[in-house]
Amino acid sequence: MLSEALLVSAPGKVILHGEHAVVHGKVALAAALNLRTFLLLRPQSNGKVSVNLPNIGIKQVWDVGMLQRLDTSFLEQGDVSVPTLEQLEKLKKMGDLPRDRAGNEGMALLAFLYLYLAICRKQRTLPSLDMVVWSELPPGAGLGSSAAYSVCLAAALLTACEEVSNPLKDGVSVSRWPEEDLKSINKWAFEGERVIHGNPSGVDNAVSTWGGALRFQQGTMSSLKR
Repeated sequence: MLSEALLVSAPGKVILHGEHAVVHGKVALAAALNLRTFLLLRPQSNGKVSVNLPNIGIKQVWDVGMLQRLDTSFLEQGDVSVPTLEQLEKLKKMGDLPRDRAGNEGMALLAFLYLYLAICRKQRTLPSLDMVVWSELPPGAGLGSSAAYSVCLAAALLTACEEVSNPLKDGVSVSRWPEEDLKSINKWAFEGERVIHGNPSGVDNAVSTWGGALRFQQGTMSSLKR
């Protein structure tokens, strides 16, 4: 389990071609932006897990013991589970999400709770964590703010639970995950996007995970060097 604070970030995106057609299997060309979302994860020992999103005025705290007792058997469907609408509605009730949080705010909390439970379920005890997420990306502007958020969540939780390596070990202050770890981060970030959007193409989270410029079609991507 992670013992030190971890700061991760992911870029937003712009789609140069194929904005809507990509959902129907057409080619999209996309590039990362020099605007990022940041996540600071700090391990705790207070029996709580909290997420703070100052950009949209949200802070939610859960008791780890309460979450540990939830029936999350529907998450145990392989390495990555596909959330159904029924399961998400169940998770909303079980997680006691505030009813006054609707729309994007409620979906951001639900995506966090889903990824936290799904990724950390293999731990003997769910970890006590404090997360703060802030962004340079305006929400709802088509710049991939939800994908960058999902990538940050996936990267931080997978690192905290030692499902991927910690690129900042041995005193390194700035680093990047190896290719296999990036694939795992991208896979889980796509599940976060599914929670928020229902039927995303996957291009947004791919660009946020790898950066640079990409050609994307039906889940297959390749980097563009020029």
